[in-house]
Amino acid sequence: MKRILITCATLGTLALATPALAEDGAELFNKTCSTCHGKDGKGETLIGKKLQIKNLSVTTFNDADIEKQILEGKKGDDGKDRMPPFKAALTPEQIKAIIGYVRATIIVKS
Repeated sequence: MKRILITCATLGTLALATPALAEDGAELFNKTCSTCHGKDGKGETLIGKKLQIKNLSVTTFNDADIEKQILEGKKGDDGKDRMPPFKAALTPEQIKAIIGYVRATIIVKS
Protein backbone atom coordinates (compact mmCIF):
# COMPACT_ATOMS: atom_id res chain seq x y z
CA MET A 1 0.00 0.00 0.00
CA LYS A 2 2.84 2.37 0.86
CA ARG A 3 4.41 1.77 -2.58
CA ILE A 4 1.14 2.59 -4.30
CA LEU A 5 0.84 5.88 -2.41
CA ILE A 6 4.44 6.83 -3.21
CA THR A 7 3.94 5.94 -6.88
CA CYS A 8 0.72 7.96 -7.07
CA ALA A 9 2.34 10.94 -5.36
CA THR A 10 5.32 10.78 -7.73
CA LEU A 11 3.14 10.53 -10.83
CA GLY A 12 1.02 13.43 -9.62
CA THR A 13 4.12 15.54 -9.15
CA LEU A 14 5.38 14.68 -12.64
CA ALA A 15 2.02 15.54 -14.16
CA LEU A 16 2.11 18.94 -12.49
CA ALA A 17 5.73 19.57 -13.50
CA THR A 18 5.25 18.88 -17.20
CA PRO A 19 3.02 21.89 -18.05
CA ALA A 20 5.23 24.16 -15.95
CA LEU A 21 8.30 22.92 -17.82
CA ALA A 22 6.58 23.65 -21.14
CA GLU A 23 5.67 27.15 -19.96
CA ASP A 24 9.24 27.70 -18.79
CA GLY A 25 10.50 26.51 -22.18
CA ALA A 26 8.22 28.95 -24.00
CA GLU A 27 9.24 31.83 -21.75
CA LEU A 28 12.94 30.98 -22.07
CA PHE A 29 12.73 30.57 -25.85
CA ASN A 30 10.92 33.89 -26.25
CA LYS A 31 13.39 35.65 -23.95
CA THR A 32 16.62 34.01 -25.13
CA CYS A 33 16.14 32.69 -28.66
CA SER A 34 13.34 34.51 -30.48
CA THR A 35 15.30 37.70 -31.21
CA CYS A 36 17.23 35.78 -33.86
CA HIS A 37 15.14 32.66 -34.44
CA GLY A 38 11.76 34.41 -34.30
CA LYS A 39 8.80 33.29 -32.21
CA ASP A 40 8.01 30.64 -34.84
CA GLY A 41 11.64 29.43 -35.03
CA LYS A 42 11.97 30.12 -38.75
CA GLY A 43 14.78 32.68 -38.39
CA GLU A 44 12.98 35.30 -40.45
CA THR A 45 13.83 38.20 -38.15
CA LEU A 46 16.15 40.99 -39.30
CA ILE A 47 19.01 39.52 -37.29
CA GLY A 48 18.09 35.97 -38.30
CA LYS A 49 18.20 36.86 -42.00
CA LYS A 50 21.50 38.70 -41.62
CA LEU A 51 23.08 35.75 -39.80
CA GLN A 52 21.40 33.20 -42.10
CA ILE A 53 19.77 31.39 -39.19
CA LYS A 54 18.48 27.90 -39.96
CA ASN A 55 14.75 27.30 -39.88
CA LEU A 56 14.15 25.38 -36.63
CA SER A 57 10.71 24.23 -37.73
CA VAL A 58 12.25 21.81 -40.23
CA THR A 59 15.38 20.85 -38.32
CA THR A 60 16.73 17.32 -38.40
CA PHE A 61 18.87 17.82 -35.29
CA ASN A 62 18.38 15.44 -32.41
CA ASP A 63 18.13 16.72 -28.84
CA ALA A 64 21.86 16.21 -28.18
CA ASP A 65 22.74 18.29 -31.26
CA ILE A 66 20.40 21.09 -30.19
CA GLU A 67 21.80 21.01 -26.65
CA LYS A 68 25.37 21.19 -27.97
CA GLN A 69 24.53 24.20 -30.15
CA ILE A 70 22.88 25.99 -27.23
CA LEU A 71 25.84 25.25 -24.95
CA GLU A 72 28.66 25.96 -27.42
CA GLY A 73 27.05 28.38 -29.84
CA LYS A 74 27.64 28.37 -33.58
CA LYS A 75 30.38 29.98 -35.64
CA GLY A 76 29.89 31.12 -39.21
CA ASP A 77 32.18 30.33 -42.12
CA ASP A 78 34.07 33.53 -41.29
CA GLY A 79 34.86 32.23 -37.78
CA LYS A 80 32.64 34.81 -36.09
CA ASP A 81 29.90 33.84 -33.67
CA ARG A 82 26.55 33.39 -35.36
CA MET A 83 25.04 32.18 -32.13
CA PRO A 84 26.68 32.91 -28.79
CA PRO A 85 27.27 30.06 -26.36
CA PHE A 86 24.72 29.93 -23.53
CA LYS A 87 26.55 27.51 -21.21
CA ALA A 88 27.14 30.27 -18.67
CA ALA A 89 23.66 31.77 -19.02
CA LEU A 90 21.35 28.73 -18.92
CA THR A 91 21.11 25.77 -16.56
CA PRO A 92 20.80 22.21 -17.91
CA GLU A 93 17.14 22.24 -16.84
CA GLN A 94 16.50 25.46 -18.75
CA ILE A 95 18.16 24.05 -21.87
CA LYS A 96 16.02 20.92 -21.64
CA ALA A 97 12.92 23.11 -21.24
CA ILE A 98 13.83 25.06 -24.40
CA ILE A 99 14.44 21.83 -26.33
CA GLY A 100 11.11 20.45 -25.12
CA TYR A 101 9.33 23.63 -26.20
CA VAL A 102 10.99 23.57 -29.64
CA ARG A 103 10.11 19.89 -30.09
CA ALA A 104 6.50 20.36 -28.94
CA THR A 105 5.57 23.59 -30.69
CA ILE A 106 8.06 24.67 -33.36
CA ILE A 107 9.35 21.61 -35.19
CA VAL A 108 6.91 20.52 -37.88
CA LYS A 109 5.85 16.93 -37.38
CA SER A 110 6.30 14.92 -40.58
